[in-house]
Amino acid sequence: MYVSDGKGRQAVNNTEVGLSQSGTLERGLAVLEHVGRCQEISTNAIARQLGLSRSAAYRIVGTLKNLDYLEADHVTGRIRLGTRLVELGVRAMSATDLHRCAPRYLSTLADESGETTYLAVPDNDAMVYVATKQSGGPSAVTLACRLGTRRPQHATSLGKAWLAALPEHDRAERVRRMRLDPLTSNTIVDHERLLDELTATSERGWAIDDIENEPDVGCVAAVVRDHSGDPVGAISIAGPASRVLVRLEDLGSRVAAGAAALSLRLGYVPASFQKTA
Repeated sequence: MYVSDGKGRQAVNNTEVGLSQSGTLERGLAVLEHVGRCQEISTNAIARQLGLSRSAAYRIVGTLKNLDYLEADHVTGRIRLGTRLVELGVRAMSATDLHRCAPRYLSTLADESGETTYLAVPDNDAMVYVATKQSGGPSAVTLACRLGTRRPQHATSLGKAWLAALPEHDRAERVRRMRLDPLTSNTIVDHERLLDELTATSERGWAIDDIENEPDVGCVAAVVRDHSGDPVGAISIAGPASRVLVRLEDLGSRVAAGAAALSLRLGYVPASFQKTA
């Protein structure tokens, strides 16, 4: 977190320095950042951990909830990031190279597959859908995932493709702390089984959603890397399970090729290509 001292920006460790003397904007931003790190947290815990009074914490959280920057779980009352932040994030990312370059590759995949394609980027343990393209064919369907929709990484081919591209130690550490809630009867909810699936995904080059996210929907996805080789998102082909899951090899190879082409456009050069160049 950075706050201004009037002469420049000064780094602040919120665990060591309270925010009681900071301005309203700085305290509001600190609350947003802290909730983002914790994913879900009570307002009392926000006050305690950030060194705010309870009245100040409740006032800030209330304002941010009214503006849809934060929202409360209807059962536990715990606070999490709201839809307004997702919308702003999508707008901010729309100016990046990934978002400028992706549409042509999504369009090509949609035309080739006859299905709907998506681009999603990671956000904590979820994937946020930020672009889509529907095939112009008569059998194309529109799925439930709209732009800005968040879906858990463990239940989507997009999320599994991104997770599988992480270094093995980071992948295992991340997966073991994730909450694996079931979205369908096929959702993987065992951590070790998910790790095995991610290993297979890494070896195969593309991920599978076997009706794990939405009923009767199947997907395949592959990771997109930036110029440094870091996984920055994933693209998928999605459609009725009766069509997609019987074409796994074909659609999987297509989405892997599309993701590789997009990654190359972003400046990523695979090590295998460097060795032969």
